[in-house]
Amino acid sequence: MFVDTDQVPALDSRVGDLVQNETEGDLVHQLATALTSSGIQEEDIAVITPYRQQIKLLSNRMAHSMPGIEILTADKSQGRDKDCIIISLVRSNDTGNVGPSPSNLVSTS
Repeated sequence: MFVDTDQVPALDSRVGDLVQNETEGDLVHQLATALTSSGIQEEDIAVITPYRQQIKLLSNRMAHSMPGIEILTADKSQGRDKDCIIISLVRSNDTGNVGPSPSNLVSTS
């Protein structure tokens, strides 16, 4: 299932040179909470994201409430078998650019 977030104000931001998306992090946390509340075990859920800063953000948000959910890069996720995979793509900006666009990124450092 894909969730269209085009109408959600979830712009990416930078922490130094690293990219993250706090609103998308909130959505991932909410989705993971809904999955576990519906009976899916934490160990059967993984979150995959291409950005190290997003892994850090998600790990900080989910460490205490859902420690059994793995949060990984695409490379580290290979060979894992999970019932549910949540993909956090992070990038979102007003101009629709997927690559670096410094004028559209808000620095949070």
